[in-house]
Amino acid sequence: MKKQLRLLKYAWPHWRGLSIVLLTMLLSIGMQVLEPWPTKLLVDQVLDHRPSPAPLQRLLHILPGPHGPEGLLLWVCVGTLLIFLANNILSMIYSLASVSLGQRMTFSLGADLFLHLQRLSLRFHNQRRVGDTISRVTGDTYCVQMLVTGVLLPLIQSLISLVTMFAIMWQLHPRMTLLSLGVVPFLALAIRVFGRPMKARTRQRRDLEGQMVSLVQQALNAIPAVQAFTREEQEHARFLRYADDTVAAYQRSTVASLAFKFCVGLVSASGVAGIIWLGGHYALAGTITTGTILIFLSYLRSLYGPLNSITYMASTIQTTAANADRVLEVLDTTPDVVDAPDAREVALQGHIRYENVTFGYEPERPVLKNLSFEARPGEIVAIVGPTGAGKSTLVNLLVRFFDPWSGRILVDGMDIRSLRVRSLRQQIALVLQEPFLFRLTVAENIAYGRPDATQKEIEAAASAARAEEFVQRLPEGYSTLIGERGSTLSGGEKQRLSIARAFLKDAPILILDEPTSALDARTEALLLNALERLMQGRTTFIIAHRLSTIRNADRILVIDHGEIVEQGTHAELMRCGGLYASLYRQQMEIARHDAIPAEQINYSGAGER
Repeated sequence: MKKQLRLLKYAWPHWRGLSIVLLTMLLSIGMQVLEPWPTKLLVDQVLDHRPSPAPLQRLLHILPGPHGPEGLLLWVCVGTLLIFLANNILSMIYSLASVSLGQRMTFSLGADLFLHLQRLSLRFHNQRRVGDTISRVTGDTYCVQMLVTGVLLPLIQSLISLVTMFAIMWQLHPRMTLLSLGVVPFLALAIRVFGRPMKARTRQRRDLEGQMVSLVQQALNAIPAVQAFTREEQEHARFLRYADDTVAAYQRSTVASLAFKFCVGLVSASGVAGIIWLGGHYALAGTITTGTILIFLSYLRSLYGPLNSITYMASTIQTTAANADRVLEVLDTTPDVVDAPDAREVALQGHIRYENVTFGYEPERPVLKNLSFEARPGEIVAIVGPTGAGKSTLVNLLVRFFDPWSGRILVDGMDIRSLRVRSLRQQIALVLQEPFLFRLTVAENIAYGRPDATQKEIEAAASAARAEEFVQRLPEGYSTLIGERGSTLSGGEKQRLSIARAFLKDAPILILDEPTSALDARTEALLLNALERLMQGRTTFIIAHRLSTIRNADRILVIDHGEIVEQGTHAELMRCGGLYASLYRQQMEIARHDAIPAEQINYSGAGER
């Protein structure tokens, strides 16, 4: 519970709604106190003709209508109706206010969790199922609503009701009041016995639900492969297996909850039976009136109601705890890359130097080893090597997706860890093999890195990327909504929008991570001119794929097993006769064998870290 209370900070910004909930809650307690009294007046004063208390007699003389038992009977009926109306109006206001408060808190927590997830490293996301992460953002964040409106506010209401009912019952009959509290130790025992099993089973259920969401998300993202390999029935069977496990978890959780509620109900019923037995003896002995017994039993239900509510909260608390654990588990994950306390924002020129950089994704397994090189402003540096050599990892360190284990990366003589992450990334443009388009308009996708760009600037960037022609053919031009992940566009069209995005960002540092390796030769030829224009005047890193791009580089870095084994121009590396020359000769051999132009061969491999 202590850990969950951290979530209460999401209630304070909504203090107005919280105040309305608390006020209506207090007024509702007042109505609960008044509710049994019309019945007591009916039994004792109207039916048994007992004299009315002096304050009641004075009130009846003021009120209109007949006096005597007939008048009292009339106002007992009116009072019953007024109490009912007040109770229901207060209940409606409470429900509306508490739902609004709960939803606002939930979405505030969900927004913070979503923002925090976006700041966590690629390593974190690579180790998580996307569907389970989505489940935590959209489902488990309701824990804050459950905590406030399902636990704390009912707890406050129950405690106030308990104190109020106890005080009134004590005035009616102290001995029976003390006896009615004899159920408390047994209720506490039920909480202790059933608390942990309920939390454990609820957590298991939520984890299984997250896995089901992951399965659906994975299958829908890979729907072309699912259909091409006719795996629909197998995916359906996998879903059913997860569903069976989830149903079983629900059943275990429900059994624990039902057993808990049965024990609580049995204890409460035993308490009521004991009071009925004792009160009946007192009534037979003539020491209390029938109306007093009735009102005492009514208040006893009002006393046991809050007691049972407090006890049942153990079940709610365990459910809330299971969901809160999944949320706080993410919120408590520290981002691998954070700003230093004295981090600066600096306009960069693009002079980059790697000094003895070592990095890996798993302990004792470095991907890059003691790597050093330099790239001057305006230079084009190509990075080649076998699959898994560490080419993408090298440029990912420059963007600070990760920080090196040892060594440092300098930009304009400054360690990139001394710069604000946001400032650094705003001055680096990326064109990747996967363009990562969003379900937004064409214009919004181009302006994703610069949302304040004007329409004229967006169109100029599209023109520079050779995208203007196909955009104008779209039904609504730049206002055309693109399908999920660019599904309504061809590979070349998606990549041209990605290049337009980089043009619009106009950053001094450019990273091209195999941007045309997934395209056919004709489509690549259409993009090469746009890429060459994009690289002009920028410090460019291009992970090499086809020789048409590599030959234009000022320097080529050849990486093997995380180390730079060669570097130089194309001509220099060919004269050396090392790994680069070997790869080149292999490419030429394939080209001669298949009669394919050498510049269209992809020899470096794609998809490595």
